[in-house]
Amino acid sequence: MFALGILSLGLALTLILTTVSIRVTYVTDSNGASQLLLTSESDPTRLMSLSGIEAAEGDRVYYTAFGDSLATLNIERAFTVTVEADGQEIPVKMVYGTVAEALEKAGITLGPDDYTVPEQDSLVGIGSRIEVHRVRYEETVEYQTIPYETEYVYTSLYFRDTDRVTTIQAGSNGQCAITTRHRWVDGELENSIVTDVTTTVEPQDALLKTYGAGAPVSPVTGPDGTTNPPSSYSKVLTGKATGYYSRTGNGASGLGLGYGTVAVDPDVIPYGTLLYITSTDGRFVYGYAVATDTGIALQDGHVLVDLFYETYAESVINGAINVNVYVVG
Repeated sequence: MFALGILSLGLALTLILTTVSIRVTYVTDSNGASQLLLTSESDPTRLMSLSGIEAAEGDRVYYTAFGDSLATLNIERAFTVTVEADGQEIPVKMVYGTVAEALEKAGITLGPDDYTVPEQDSLVGIGSRIEVHRVRYEETVEYQTIPYETEYVYTSLYFRDTDRVTTIQAGSNGQCAITTRHRWVDGELENSIVTDVTTTVEPQDALLKTYGAGAPVSPVTGPDGTTNPPSSYSKVLTGKATGYYSRTGNGASGLGLGYGTVAVDPDVIPYGTLLYITSTDGRFVYGYAVATDTGIALQDGHVLVDLFYETYAESVINGAINVNVYVVG
């Protein structure tokens, strides 16, 4: 009889619960607090009030009903994430998420070069701190001088005055533009990198002519392709050599004039003959030359060869020199 009474009471209770829509509701939070409620209430705010377990700022509340007799209400507690940006510390409440989501909650916008520590796709947790670093770039252009160099042309023409120096071309400095990229992080200079160097003005080297023992005046080369004395020749003529200068582009033969061309008596030395000329004492070397021109002093025999110079001053320096003229070919 007693068992029958208990069973009847249980059935009656079930009938009552069903009739008035009373649910068994479990209220819990992520910190481990829990309450069991027998209530027909389904509003989360009312359920939290009945249970004494309240949600705070940033917490997430999940209510789920399982049919008509069972429900759960879970409160996921938020934790504080600190965002350090622009000299401020901004606390934000989160229950889950990434650094990027925390920045969004804090109202922080990143520039195209800004970065965070940890990175934006990292997950945050209890006690997380996010550092926002502001980055900007600056380019500067600095102009620097490119010093010119000095080149020397050696000639034995200055054998009478070995300290003589003649400026063929004056030197001038050049200029280059140096572009540097500076990286600033949080207002402090982190590094500077040179990204480009462009020459804006080319330097012009100085060209000086000075004495060189045995250095030929002429750039013409011999049969072996050098300016060295010939290893073979058909004959040697000895006589006086003078120097001359002319603005005329061609000699009497119709061939051009320049260093390495000389005037001769064509009856003695035919036009086009390759010669090698040096003073009898060896102190002066005109070098290889081609006979291309003639003159009165040459035709009357007073001068054996007239040496062409590209400046009047050098023709004067030459003066009169006793030379050996080697007929090479």
